[in-house]
Amino acid sequence: MTLTALFAILRKEFRVEFRSRSGFFAAGLFAVMAVFAISAASFNSKLPGNLASGLVWVSLLFGSVIAVPRRFLQEEELRTADLLRLAAHPNAVYWGKTLFAITETIAYGTVVSVLFFLLTSAKLVDPGLYCLGVLGTSICMGSVISLCGAIASQSANRTALASAISLPLIVPIVFMGIACLRVSMGEGLIPGGWRSGYGLVGYGIASLAIGPYLFAAVWKR
Repeated sequence: MTLTALFAILRKEFRVEFRSRSGFFAAGLFAVMAVFAISAASFNSKLPGNLASGLVWVSLLFGSVIAVPRRFLQEEELRTADLLRLAAHPNAVYWGKTLFAITETIAYGTVVSVLFFLLTSAKLVDPGLYCLGVLGTSICMGSVISLCGAIASQSANRTALASAISLPLIVPIVFMGIACLRVSMGEGLIPGGWRSGYGLVGYGIASLAIGPYLFAAVWKR
């Protein structure tokens, strides 16, 4: 794998997304509607940190599930996967698509966070910890869901299978992500929140380390 091939795949992903905009629009619409619904439900009442962290994380989760698996699933749907197999090394395909998915998830998390704190009464106590939680969640979700989408891409029920495969891998991210965001909003002990944030980053790095090997095993079949 060369950096030229990796950046070629990454550039292709940006061009395809900016041409269709379906992923950004779908996830962005969900973000706006989710935050507006939360704001309307909590109008004139203060959101406690425990509840606010869960609501933010649910918004991040479902937005990621909507947008990220498409990176590999659409290759099979558009009948371009075989051409990509012939033209590019599996590692270049994996890293290009996964880096795009992580970038997309970070952008989505940023939009959700800004809207959430603008439209609700939630209080942010530790911005640095919150940013670490969103960044760690984005890395984990982007890498894990991308890999599950790649594994399920050649099956008949691609979308449903990708969601089913990713479920057990997402559960640890849920616990660590909510724990990190909860502490950043004033609930719990600061050291525990930072440990959860570091755990998220470590989980994301581990999934990125093992991802190329698993992807190479299924991509050429």
